[in-house]
Amino acid sequence: MKIRAVTLTPVAYPAPHPLRWGWGERDTMGDTIIQVDTDEGLVGIAPATGPIRGQRAMLEDTLLPILVGQNPLDVERLWAQMARGLRGGWPGELVGGIDIALWDILARAAGLPLYRVLGAYRDRVPCYIAPSMRQPEVLVEELEQYKAQGFGAIKLRIGLGPVGWADGPRDQSRDVAILRRARDVLGEGFAIGADTDRTYDYALAARLAPVVQEVGLAWFEEPVVVGEREQYVRDFLRLRDVIRVPLSGGQGFFGPGQFDELICRSVVDVVQPDACACGGITPLRKVSAMAAGRGLQFMPHVSCHSGHDLRVVATAHMLASTPNGLWLCYPAYDTPLRTELVKEPPLVKDGELHLSDRPGLGLELDKRALERLRTDV
Repeated sequence: MKIRAVTLTPVAYPAPHPLRWGWGERDTMGDTIIQVDTDEGLVGIAPATGPIRGQRAMLEDTLLPILVGQNPLDVERLWAQMARGLRGGWPGELVGGIDIALWDILARAAGLPLYRVLGAYRDRVPCYIAPSMRQPEVLVEELEQYKAQGFGAIKLRIGLGPVGWADGPRDQSRDVAILRRARDVLGEGFAIGADTDRTYDYALAARLAPVVQEVGLAWFEEPVVVGEREQYVRDFLRLRDVIRVPLSGGQGFFGPGQFDELICRSVVDVVQPDACACGGITPLRKVSAMAAGRGLQFMPHVSCHSGHDLRVVATAHMLASTPNGLWLCYPAYDTPLRTELVKEPPLVKDGELHLSDRPGLGLELDKRALERLRTDV
């Protein structure tokens, strides 16, 4: 079997309402859909995020010469060749997406769902619902809806002060209101995580310690801004002295090497590589094993802006194959990117995503929907 072509198709659709995650704000949802074609008719699919012009230039100038004519089943060798010299950002996303597509092909060739090829631990994964950043009074109206849908966990976006949604950049009153009201509405048995989306500095994160402990957060995600990795590690270690709930982070790191210090020094309690930004399934497996070796939990980050479920399902296969996996991030809002882009969307029932027995990722693109949703932006 040989790789014949790799195509990139950007897709987009208006968001149901303006969405915000930390500093990022958008009124459209979208992503790039990767398809890796082989001479035997198998096609692997995957997502990637980044400027499409830059992605295409990277693909044509650097990655296609590595990939075309090669056996797609040689995923370790191809990942090493693609990743050489790349350092995170959208190039890492592109390598990660292509790597996921190669694993999709490998599992399709084996006639097995990907999680079984990876070494099945379970066939469904618990989800937490992930709404965007909202004002407390707006968010509270949504909470009962998620509970009624069967979810038992949620991730709340905080950091309203630094992004200008409160009474000053150091004001945490609305963040506190979000956490306390959520606990009141959802009850003690509901798992609540909080994500500052890297808007806090160390002082703001430390000042919130009494509240996150009072609410009993299941995890406190990316509580400090990401700059130099040395400072990131130092701030996390300082927070461990004052915050008594699990800390999680690492979503912007690429490849196993960048996770070494984070894991070996137990900087976080929950390791959060992103399936695409980390570089794909190949490094994700290694990071999961590294975390397990240190007794740390594994909960990959999922970007909520894409609107479709390719990234969600790829992450679910990985979580279903590892015993130290926690919840799967399930973005809250439906658009045709989720409901129409693939022929049979994944089943989410009673707060769990059920993996199908279909080969590979278990997803097939609807070509007419792909063409309708594509954009040149």
